[in-house]
Amino acid sequence: MSDKNMRAEITRRSLAGASLCVPVLVVIISWLAWRDALPAELASHWSGSGPADDAMAVGTLLALNLALSGVPAVAGVAVSFWPGISARARRGTYFFLGVFGGMGAVTWLLSAGLTMQVGDPYEVVLGPWVIVSIVAAGYGLIPFAISPKPRVEATDVARRFEFAPSETGAWSQTITGNMFAWVAIGLIVLGSVIYGPAVIDGRVSDQFFGIAVMSAAILLVASFIRLRVTADWRGLRVVSAIFRIPLKRIRLEAIDMIEAAELRPTEWGGWGYRIMPGRSAVILRKGPGLIVTTTNQKQFAITLDDPETPAALLATLRDGNSAAPGDSKEVTS
Repeated sequence: MSDKNMRAEITRRSLAGASLCVPVLVVIISWLAWRDALPAELASHWSGSGPADDAMAVGTLLALNLALSGVPAVAGVAVSFWPGISARARRGTYFFLGVFGGMGAVTWLLSAGLTMQVGDPYEVVLGPWVIVSIVAAGYGLIPFAISPKPRVEATDVARRFEFAPSETGAWSQTITGNMFAWVAIGLIVLGSVIYGPAVIDGRVSDQFFGIAVMSAAILLVASFIRLRVTADWRGLRVVSAIFRIPLKRIRLEAIDMIEAAELRPTEWGGWGYRIMPGRSAVILRKGPGLIVTTTNQKQFAITLDDPETPAALLATLRDGNSAAPGDSKEVTS
């Protein structure tokens, strides 16, 4: 990494850590501004949409929310400068710290601000302000977005194919995701239990939204039970073999690097179809798979039995070592 990039990364990490200090500063500044007007007790708990059912002394509630917003601030600054932490781990830590910091600040502001308006803490109604307390959890997105993105580390496959001047290559494989089949069956059983009585009683219209959502979820999961993976002059394509729906397409000219690697679910967010910032994957099991890095530094991975062959083929086609679409030669291991 160049000195310029290193300085930019340190600056962004510093800003991300500083953003985690904002919630605790809001708590402190608001307390300093309101301390002469605060009653002895503040509303601290609501069981529903009605009035508060519990209250706390100002000092106790202040200390609680200072801890809830202050600990993430200290931890965020430490994480910003602690060596040996990967960019991916650092971003995830920023997010979770921001969630707690944001909730701590908003909890204090709502309790103190609403109680000052009403006077009696047991008559404070949270009402629509509950939406603000929920949205506050999204504060973690701010340091997450500021923090430097993980640098993509990828290597290019070395193997290449030799084609005649008029030949090009094509490769395809159908893979089965047993886990998607079991999940689809589970959703069908769950949907039958939840919505079956309504269907039998002719009350489909009453449960239409829930039935529609469940049906869409079943169809989405079922589309991944059998996948057709193809590599040819168009690039890499993943199509649902059941519904003939294209699920992923990476154009050949958009491919930067291709590698066959050992895929571990823990490194890709678990099993199934995974979507993460800058990365997506179809992980069916621990084992061999194909990783494609695009020119905009995004990655896609998929579990395959023979990833070396499509990796070599796509690298050959990308490098222009075959003809444009014409006589297609089926490539095998």
